[in-house]
Amino acid sequence: MGVRTPEEYTESLKKHNPKVYMDGELVENIVEHPAFQVGINCTAVTFEQANDARYRDLARVWSPIINEEISRWTHLMQDEQDALAKVKLHRGLNDFLCPCHYRCLTCDLLHAAWAASYEIDKNHNTNYHQQVTEIMKEVQKNDWIVGGGLVSPKGDRSKGPAEQADPDMYLHVVDKRADGIVVRGAKAHSTAAPYTDILCVIEVELLPEYYVGFFTPVDAEGITYICRAPHAPSEPKDIENPFSSRFGGHVEAMIVFDDVFVPWERVFMCGEVEAVATFGNILVASHLWHKCLCRWVNIDLSIGATALIAEYNGVASAPHILDELCEMAMDAEIVNACMIAAAVEGTKHESGVYYPKMSPAASGKLYSAKRLGEHRYYMQDTAGGLVGTMASEKDFRSPTVGKYLEKYYQGKEGVSTENRVRAFRLIEDLTASEFAGWYHAICISGGGAAKTIKDLLAMECDYEGRKQKAKLAARIKE
Repeated sequence: MGVRTPEEYTESLKKHNPKVYMDGELVENIVEHPAFQVGINCTAVTFEQANDARYRDLARVWSPIINEEISRWTHLMQDEQDALAKVKLHRGLNDFLCPCHYRCLTCDLLHAAWAASYEIDKNHNTNYHQQVTEIMKEVQKNDWIVGGGLVSPKGDRSKGPAEQADPDMYLHVVDKRADGIVVRGAKAHSTAAPYTDILCVIEVELLPEYYVGFFTPVDAEGITYICRAPHAPSEPKDIENPFSSRFGGHVEAMIVFDDVFVPWERVFMCGEVEAVATFGNILVASHLWHKCLCRWVNIDLSIGATALIAEYNGVASAPHILDELCEMAMDAEIVNACMIAAAVEGTKHESGVYYPKMSPAASGKLYSAKRLGEHRYYMQDTAGGLVGTMASEKDFRSPTVGKYLEKYYQGKEGVSTENRVRAFRLIEDLTASEFAGWYHAICISGGGAAKTIKDLLAMECDYEGRKQKAKLAARIKE
């Protein structure tokens, strides 16, 4: 197969039978459940792009692992040219309007597992890397989406895993057998997990029983998903929520592992804590890089929405509007520069995979998250009060009161009232909807806490070397 279509992806989900709960009720079929439609639409966008003539050559690449054409989302990057191609591919998703397609974790986890398993094998004479290679073959051949189980509940944050009153606050190995391991615990914040093809689950605390990495089917026995519906309208309308009704985020899940058995051939780390640096650095650098890419797509759409409503309001040439648009455009270029810098200044691991540089990726992620609130200020300032006070779509379509709204919602001459209303609804969706709140939250906390990301960034900053330059400039002699 190598590269799937959106229809093939959806059909493949019907073959899985994960135990999924939402609002306290068992979901029998996620493909037909309305709460899962928006998320599945989002993930399907990458399959749509791979089959679009405009992006076919960029979205597909030849795999040296299976010797076939595959999706770039399942490809292991080899050099900076691969990374630059990924930047172009991700920016191209702007043509499909989706700000969060979730294929990023497939790349992030596969690169990290590939490199870490290689190092562990070299140090411990294990067979993890060959097992990861076999999984890679499955992922590439079937164009799978790899879901992530990454963050444990953690319980009392002032205590480590071994000090918790309940040891299950961190995922851990409760039994090692000749044929595999048994794990128990949970993973929070697991975006889109029920509608992926396979899970990659990790715990990387520096205690052997709390250090493990493995792949498992989404419907393995003992796995339960407790899900929250996406922040999108349950009943899409023609005018209201024009964006979020199609791409309004994902289902979020708590994944419970109730003594789940994992055969050894699906394990790639188990107690070899010295690999934490390699696995963690590659995973985080890659994921923060993808966060920059996603934010650029959203900033680009925000610029377009602001310029459009300015035109429809008749204020496109107002100096303060032009200044605000310029601020947003500069931010887009800064984030784009961070993406490219991370791509071209990356590292090739001895296992053969290439991964982006941490510091520009982290800088771009934090910068873009902070600027989101200001961008929304610009959008609302340009649009005006109707973002928060506009009558409903039913009123606008009403034969009784609709004529008044048609008259008094007019803007610039030559622009239909309905088009102006639609532009306002887009601004509302991007700044003041339930989706907008969710998106703001994931921009702040997605990829890790700001303090953690700053600590990682600081590790790549040579403060001592810079101090020596400052001493030299000041002619300080010690």
